[in-house]
Amino acid sequence: MNKNRINLIQDALRAGVCLFMLSGTCVLSAQTEVEVDEQEAPVAPAKKKAEPAYELKEISGFVYDAATKAPLAGVRIQALNNRFYTALTDETGAYTIKVPEFVTSLYVSLPDYNASQIAIKGATDQNANLYSDVLKGIYTDGTQVYSQAGVTLNNTSATTVEEEIENHLNASVRTINRGGMPAQGAALFMNGLNSLNANAQPLIVIDGVVWDMQYDRVSLHDGFVNNVFSIVDPEDIEEVKVLRNGTALYGARGGNGVILINTKRGRSLVTRINLRVFGGYELTPSKMDMMDAGQYRNYVTEFLGTTEKAKDIFKTSSVPSFMNEDPSYLFYPVYHNSTDWQKDLYENSFTQNYKVSVQGGDDVAMYNLSLGYTKADATAKNNDFNRLSIRFNTDIVLFKDLTTELDMSYVRNAYNILDNGWASDYTSRNISSPNVLGLIQSPFISPYSYFVGYNQGQLELGYSEKVYSGKDYKADNNPYAFASAFGYAGFVNPFWILENGEGDNKNYQEQTQFSVNLAPKYKVNRYLTISDRFSYMINRSNEKYFLPKSGTPVKTVPGLGDVQNVIRSQFAKETTLYNDFRVDWKRQLGAHYLNVFGGFRFSSYSYSRSYLQGYNNDNDKMPNIGSSLQYLGYGGTNDRWINLAYYLNADYNFQNKYFLNAMATMESSSRFGKEAKDGVKLCGVKWGLFPSVQAGWLISSEKWFKVPSINYLKLTAGYEQSGNDNVDYYATRTYFDNIKFMDRATALQLANIQNPTIQWETTHRFNVGLQTSMLDNRLALGVDYYRAKTTNLLVRKAVSDITGLNHMWANDGELKNSGVEVNVTGVLVNTRDWKWQAGFTVAHYQNEITKLPETSLNYIKTYVLDERGQKVGDPNMIHGYTSSIYGENNILTAVGRPVGVFYGYKTAGVFASDKEARDAGAYGYLRYPTGMSEDPYREFKAGDVHFIDQNGDGWINEADMVEIGDPNPDIFGNIFTSLSWKSFTLDINFKYSLGNDVYNYQRSQLESANNIYNQTTAVVNRWKYSGQFTDIPRAMSPDNAEWVNNERFSDRWIEDGSFLKLKKVRLTYKLPVNLSWLQGISVWGEANNVFTVTKYLGTDPEFSCGSSVLSQGIDAGYLSQGRNFTLGVNINL
Repeated sequence: MNKNRINLIQDALRAGVCLFMLSGTCVLSAQTEVEVDEQEAPVAPAKKKAEPAYELKEISGFVYDAATKAPLAGVRIQALNNRFYTALTDETGAYTIKVPEFVTSLYVSLPDYNASQIAIKGATDQNANLYSDVLKGIYTDGTQVYSQAGVTLNNTSATTVEEEIENHLNASVRTINRGGMPAQGAALFMNGLNSLNANAQPLIVIDGVVWDMQYDRVSLHDGFVNNVFSIVDPEDIEEVKVLRNGTALYGARGGNGVILINTKRGRSLVTRINLRVFGGYELTPSKMDMMDAGQYRNYVTEFLGTTEKAKDIFKTSSVPSFMNEDPSYLFYPVYHNSTDWQKDLYENSFTQNYKVSVQGGDDVAMYNLSLGYTKADATAKNNDFNRLSIRFNTDIVLFKDLTTELDMSYVRNAYNILDNGWASDYTSRNISSPNVLGLIQSPFISPYSYFVGYNQGQLELGYSEKVYSGKDYKADNNPYAFASAFGYAGFVNPFWILENGEGDNKNYQEQTQFSVNLAPKYKVNRYLTISDRFSYMINRSNEKYFLPKSGTPVKTVPGLGDVQNVIRSQFAKETTLYNDFRVDWKRQLGAHYLNVFGGFRFSSYSYSRSYLQGYNNDNDKMPNIGSSLQYLGYGGTNDRWINLAYYLNADYNFQNKYFLNAMATMESSSRFGKEAKDGVKLCGVKWGLFPSVQAGWLISSEKWFKVPSINYLKLTAGYEQSGNDNVDYYATRTYFDNIKFMDRATALQLANIQNPTIQWETTHRFNVGLQTSMLDNRLALGVDYYRAKTTNLLVRKAVSDITGLNHMWANDGELKNSGVEVNVTGVLVNTRDWKWQAGFTVAHYQNEITKLPETSLNYIKTYVLDERGQKVGDPNMIHGYTSSIYGENNILTAVGRPVGVFYGYKTAGVFASDKEARDAGAYGYLRYPTGMSEDPYREFKAGDVHFIDQNGDGWINEADMVEIGDPNPDIFGNIFTSLSWKSFTLDINFKYSLGNDVYNYQRSQLESANNIYNQTTAVVNRWKYSGQFTDIPRAMSPDNAEWVNNERFSDRWIEDGSFLKLKKVRLTYKLPVNLSWLQGISVWGEANNVFTVTKYLGTDPEFSCGSSVLSQGIDAGYLSQGRNFTLGVNINL
C-alpha cells in the first residue's frame, strides 16, 4: 500500500479519535436494530411535560393465560416501541391505557410468558392470550424490516456454536459439518453461493467486532481446520442472529450474509451463580465393510498378476512368501492372520464440561464473569480437544449519561491431532492417516511382531503382542513389503503412529486468544448519543507435525530424494485492532419515528506465519528440528491489511405501520487495487459504495384489516448492494517466490503479475418477505424470497506464456442466485400441564454462473476423433474451466452451470462379454487413446467399464466428459418439536438435506481395483469371467497393456447425498425447590446423531473437505460423527 493511502487512513483514524476525545464518549452498538430487550425493567419518563401533548384515546381489554384462560395480573401494556405510555393489568386481567391517536399497536409482556402484540381495532375488547415461555416466542417490542433469524442459547451442550446453528438455523445458514473430530465446526453458507474463488462464508461479528475467521489459512495435518469458532465457548453466548439482508451496513464485507453473536452480560442486581456440569459418551462410528484376509489374498494375487513385473516373477519356481500356502513354511503364520485393522484404531470416547458463571452488580456497575473448561476425546485414538476460557463482561456507569462496556477474555485451546482422512495426492509423501491406513492395510498381516528364534537347534517363529510389526521397513521378511518385488511399497503400520506420534512436541496444536473490548457511550440528551467501540485482539497458533520413522517406508520424492519420516512446525499470530465510532439520534415526532445513526469503522489485521520442515529424523521419542535433519525447508507469510468504512443509516416509521430503512456504506481496503474500475475515488483511494433500501408494511395494523384468524401480517421488500473483500492479498502485487531444487539450488520464480484493477465483489440483492401469525398466535409462518446477482466476480484470466504463469486474477465474472426460505411453527397442545410445539424450516436456492472472461484459459475445447485418433471438424466449446479437487479436472466452472458441479464420464455398467464390448464403439471396441503414435489406442474389453461415448466417435476421451452431479441441494432445513409436561421437557431436532449429489472419493480409492489397497467387499463381486454380470470392473494394474483407466472420475463415484438425521433428543427435568439460596436445579440427558436415513454408501453423508464452495460434496474419508449420549446438571444459586 503506498504512502498516500497509509496517510489517508491514519488521518481518518486520528480524526475519529479526536471526535471521541472531544465528546468525552465512545460508542457502538453491536446491532443495527432498535429493538428493546423484553426483560429490561420499565423506564419511566424523567418529566412528563417533556413529551408533546397528543390527543389521546383510551383502550381497554383483558389479558389471559392462553392455556388456562385464567386472567393475568401485573401484565405490562404499552404502546408498541414507546414505553412512555404504559399500564398494568389488575387481578382480573383487565387493563385500561391511554395512548395517542396515532398508536396502532400495543405490546404486551409478562415475565415467564412470551410477549405479544395487539393491533388496535377498537376502544374495547382488545384482548390478548399469552403463552408460556416454555414455547418459542415470535414478538418483540418493535418491527424489523430486515430478514433475520436467531436462536438464544440456553443450557447448550455444544462444543462450538456451529452445532447450535445447524440444529436451529440450518435453513437460514446452510451448515455442512466437518465430521467427527471435536471442535472442527462446519462450513457455513447463506443466501446460496455468492462467490467462486473468494471466501463465500458469512461475516462473523461478535459483540460488535468483526472477526477474521482465517478460512484460507493452512494447517499441517490432513483433515484439520484451525476453526476460530472453537475459541468461543458456547456457554458464553447469549444469542446468535443471522442477517440475510440489511448487510450493506457492513459494506465490502457483508456480501455473504452476516452472523451476529452476542455474549452474556449481567442482568441481575442480585448476585447469581450458575454452575453447569455435564459429560458425554460417544460411540465409535460405523465401520466400512472391507475384505477379510481370504478375500483380500485372492484379490491382491489377481491384481499383482496383471503387473508388468509379474511375468518375470512367476517364471521362477518360487512364489512370493505371502502366496505360499504350505503350513510348514516358516513364515506361513506371518502372512496368514485375520486382522480387523479398523477395530483397534477407534474407541468409545468421553467428553467433560465444567462451567461456572457469576453475575450481579448495582446501580453503578453490572458484570458477568464466566469460567469454562471442556475436554473432548475423539473416537479416533490419540485425538482430543480441550479448552479453557475466561470471560469478564461489565457495564459501568462512569458519570451521569456516560456509560461503558468493558469486556475481557482469555481462551486457550489445545488439540492432540493426527492426520485425518485422505490427502488429495500422495506422489511425494506416505499415507499417514491412521483411519485411512486402517482401511487399506493388508488383513492377512498382524499388527504385532513375529520373530525368528532357535529351539533345539531349529529355526522357529515366535510371536509377541508387546511389539508392533514392521518397525524397520528395510528388514528382511518385513511383512508390509510383501508386494515390493512387484513395484509396490507397503504402508505404514498405523499403530506405530499411535505409539510414537503422540506428544506436545509431535502432533499437537495450541491456540490462544486474548481480547479487550471497550465500548463507552455518552448520552448527550434524550435523543442523541455518541459512542465508540475499540477492540484489541491477539490470536496465536502453534502447530507441530510428526510422522515417526518406525514402521514407515522409504519414499523417493521427485526433486528431493529419499524420505521416510517427517517433522514440521509452524507458528502463526494475528493481531486485530478495531474501532467503530458512531453518532445516534432518534426521536418520536407524533406518528413519526425517526432513528438516524452514522459513523466510521477502522480495522487493521496483521497476520504472520513461519514454518520449518525436515525429513529423516532418527529419534522417534525426542524429535527435534535441527541441522541433523535432511532437506530442511522453511518459509512464511506476513500479511497486513486495513479497512476503513463510513456509514449512514436512517430508520423511519409512520404509526408503526409503514417502515422505511435507507443506508449507505463507503469502504476502502488495502487489498483493493489502485485502479479499481468501480467505486468512488477520493484522495487517491478507491471506495466502494454500498446502498440499501428496505421497506415494510404491517398490514395487520390497518383499520380495515379485520380477519379474526390472522393476528399479525407483515410484508417487507428491499434492495441492497454489499461486497466481498476477501480477494487474494497479493493479487494487486507482482511478487516472486523463493524455490528450492534437490536441496541444493535456490532461485526466485515469478509467482504473480499485479492487477491494479482488482476490487471487491459486489452482490446486488432484491428481497421480499411475508410474516404472519394466525389462529390466536398458535401458528406462525414466514416466507422470504431473494434474487441476487454478484458482479466483479474474482476469476482466473489468461496471461502471456512468456511470463511463465498461466493466469492472473481479475474481476471479470458474474454469478446469479435466487432462493426462498419458509419457516412454520405451531402450538399443537397448550394446557396447564401439557404444552406441545412443532415446526419446520425449509430453504431452497439455485445459482448460475453468467459470465467468465473471454480468454483461452476459460474455454474447454474438445474434438471428434477419426479412426486414426486425429481431430476432425470444429471444436465443441464450453465457456468455462475445470478445477482438480480430489481428482483431475473434475470440478466444472462454466457459464450457464451451477457452482461446483461434478464433471466426468457417464457409465452404463461393465462389459459382461467380449461380444458386448466389441459392439459398443463406432469401430468395434471403444478406444482408449494412449497418446503414442506407434500404439495410438487400447480397447475396452470384457470386464472393463462401459463409458458412454457422448459424441459417438468411438473414442473415450475428454470430449465425452459431461456434468455428472450437482452438490447443491434442492431443499434443506430443520424439523423440530418440543413437548412439556409439568417439569419435564422433551426437545427433538432433525436436520435434513435433499437432492444434493456427493463425490465419494474414499470409495473411489477402495473400489478402484488398481493397487494393493484393501478393497471394500463390493470388489469381491468384480468381473472375473465372460458372461458375468456385475457393476465392478476387473482388477488391473496401470502398467498393464490392457489398462484403460476404469477408475477414472465418473458417475460410479457420484451418489445421492440426501439425508434425514435426528440430530438431538433432550429430556430436561426441573426439580421443585423452594430455598432462599437455591434458585433452581435441573437435570437433563440427551442423545445426539441418533440415526440417519440415507442412501449414501459412506459412513456419514455429512462432511466437508474444505471451506471453498468448490470443495462441497466431496467425501475425503474424515472421521464421521458417532452417536453420543450426554448427562448434565444445572444449578442456579
